[in-house]
Amino acid sequence: MKNKIEFVDLELLSRCWLLKGLAREALAGILASGSRKRVDAKDVVFNRGDPGNDIYFLLSGGVKVSTLSREGKEIIFDVLVAGDFFGDMSLFDDKPRTGTVTALVPSAFLSMGRAKFLDLLEKYPAVSIRLIKTLTERLRLMDSFLEDVLFLDAEARLAKRVVALSRIFGQEGENGEIRIDLKMSQQEMANLVGIARESVNKHFKGWEKSGVIGLEKGCLVLQQPQMLELLVKQLS
Repeated sequence: MKNKIEFVDLELLSRCWLLKGLAREALAGILASGSRKRVDAKDVVFNRGDPGNDIYFLLSGGVKVSTLSREGKEIIFDVLVAGDFFGDMSLFDDKPRTGTVTALVPSAFLSMGRAKFLDLLEKYPAVSIRLIKTLTERLRLMDSFLEDVLFLDAEARLAKRVVALSRIFGQEGENGEIRIDLKMSQQEMANLVGIARESVNKHFKGWEKSGVIGLEKGCLVLQQPQMLELLVKQLS
């Protein structure tokens, strides 16, 4: 059983963007030097303010990265899926975690300590280049989010985020509909977009009435995904 689990984890690790292209022997060494862990939905991986001594490679599942305002309101920075990594910032500036990471669904990951990860970067320059590219992409996404907050209304921001989630978690059905295979409450969706829950409820009801979206076992279904993408273009 142990060998089977290691084989499965090795296959999943090979799909991580940061480690793509590494030889199987190198991946096996990374797997051996890290610690594997599985968590249930809503389990906290680490909290904002915790010491940052490890990087995490997400092997399966999905997590959200969030923080709380002074008033106790949750703000979701990002949603990460299998193949992503997180926890890297604290390894370089030796400061506490800037956000709380919580599993959205049952998830598995490999954690690696600072010293071993820095050795990995020195040994494989290609990994360092991918890391820089990813950090740059995250900065661009943050710039885009700030532009959306400043220039787009609530409906446009919500539509844009729903379309983005459909591209990450979407499963296409027989009739062209797209099921977002991720259960998020309206409050979590509001926290992700940066709007009020009441606004999410209002626009979801309007889209549902128009036949653009629907709900299936708690998951959002884009009945007419092209209409939602058109709405984003019109409102942006």
